[in-house]
Amino acid sequence: MSRRLTIVLLFVVSAAIVFGQQSAVTPPKFFNIQKVVIPAILEVEEGSVYFSDADGNQTINAQEESSIHMRVKNVGRGEGYGCRAVISASGTVNGITTSNQTLSVIKPGEVRAIEFPIKTSMQTKTGQVRFTIQVTEPNGFGTPEQTLVIATHEFDAPNVQVVSYKLTGGMSGVLKKRDIFALQVMVQNTSHGTAEQVRFDIHFPEHISWMGGDNQRIEIPSLGAGETRVFEFELAASANAADVVTIPIQLSEKYGKYAQGTEVTLTFGQTVAGKDIVVESHQAAHGEIHKGSLVSDVDEHIPTTKIKNDNTFALIIANENYQSVGSVPYALNDGRIFKQYCEQTLGLDSKKVHYLPNATGNQIKTEINWLQNVLSVFDNANAIFYYAGHGLPDESSRTSYLMPVDGVTQDLTTCYKLDDLYAMLGNMQANHVLIFMDACFSGSNRGEGMLVSARGVALKARAGQPQGKMVVYAAAQGNETAYPYTEQQHGLFTYFLLKKLQESEGDLTCEELGDYIQTNVKQQSILENNKSQTPCVTPATEVVTEWRTWRLR
Repeated sequence: MSRRLTIVLLFVVSAAIVFGQQSAVTPPKFFNIQKVVIPAILEVEEGSVYFSDADGNQTINAQEESSIHMRVKNVGRGEGYGCRAVISASGTVNGITTSNQTLSVIKPGEVRAIEFPIKTSMQTKTGQVRFTIQVTEPNGFGTPEQTLVIATHEFDAPNVQVVSYKLTGGMSGVLKKRDIFALQVMVQNTSHGTAEQVRFDIHFPEHISWMGGDNQRIEIPSLGAGETRVFEFELAASANAADVVTIPIQLSEKYGKYAQGTEVTLTFGQTVAGKDIVVESHQAAHGEIHKGSLVSDVDEHIPTTKIKNDNTFALIIANENYQSVGSVPYALNDGRIFKQYCEQTLGLDSKKVHYLPNATGNQIKTEINWLQNVLSVFDNANAIFYYAGHGLPDESSRTSYLMPVDGVTQDLTTCYKLDDLYAMLGNMQANHVLIFMDACFSGSNRGEGMLVSARGVALKARAGQPQGKMVVYAAAQGNETAYPYTEQQHGLFTYFLLKKLQESEGDLTCEELGDYIQTNVKQQSILENNKSQTPCVTPATEVVTEWRTWRLR
């Protein structure tokens, strides 16, 4: 048996050798040979995942470019073929677009920086988006998923507009033809969205000459939230110019719908400011945006009432430009704006408000007679008398006088005695008479210097006694000066009178008004001038108690 087994085995081996010689490249069917694969192994570098956006507020804003970044390292021994950077999003995905990327070969040990761009549109909403990112590898050796939750914010539209303009005239304070004057225009982005590619175009009509050319186009690359720009143009009008001239201003921005132009109206003969205001550009913080202005805050946003104050008459005298003495800064602006408050806020009929700018002695007498006459023929009438200008004392008797623009300090007969005013209006059968005096009677200028007294000291004038149903609000007392409030372009007294009317919308008592003026003028005078100015409220004896509850409308 053993010999037979040996013969069989030799035969099998021999046959295998023979067959192997005939087909050496063909392996026997019972061998299973496969290709060995060495994979890439991808890992996210620690701390490499982050979000970046254009404005750096870590929020995906509408119309803003942003990205998610990560770094991936191949820690395996094989090369990474067919890898893909994959991103998905859920949540407030309106208007948000992302895309996957196919990556080139990642070699062993290589670190690959990957960026996922995020695009937004005007449809992007406020909320948050959950992003999932990873790099996949065909053999399953990709990175684990990384998750980021990022806030989104809807489109903040800008709003570019002319928020203020100001005319600056010559020494006369009056806009005149054939005189050089300046126009200042303030442009502001009053919304939170940044305005880009802003254009400012101003067009000067016939007979209005700009020293810099005919028309002006100004390019503003970017105007942030609350940011302002001030432009100044030196102009002159020929004798052929119309009495009322309109200057159009056009504004535009990148989107073509978030800018508003305006028109500036020039009326020759109108009173204008006499001094420039320098306004620095500023970037407002997020939150409420305050409109910039070239004028006082009480000159704008004047409250309007629907109440008709039909029984009240007002006489407003504003003397700024005197013939023989120095001017009273901002008196014309005082009177002009107080007139607007009388009509808009207190509800007086415009026909019942007489306004005298730079009044002469005869004009003052005529208009006081008018006020006396209307009080005598209208039942249950009320009167408001307002004066801004110089006051004078009689150096011997200390009697107080109002000074017309043609008055002479050495001749008090050219002025108007305060006692006569009180007597004339106090004898009328009026419900009440309110008198506002933004003047001092110490011989001082509004601000600095003296009108009278060779000794150069202020006199303690006798203020006079109100009569009838009268209350007098005086800007200062004794030998004090009634100061200007330069920042606000008003008399200090008048500014806080107007400010209280603005804040209360005219719905207040006489006592509330007096308390407010006294407190604020005293405080602000110390801050602004380091000197005292003490307003006083003096009722006539007849109404010493009841005046406190009188209402201004």
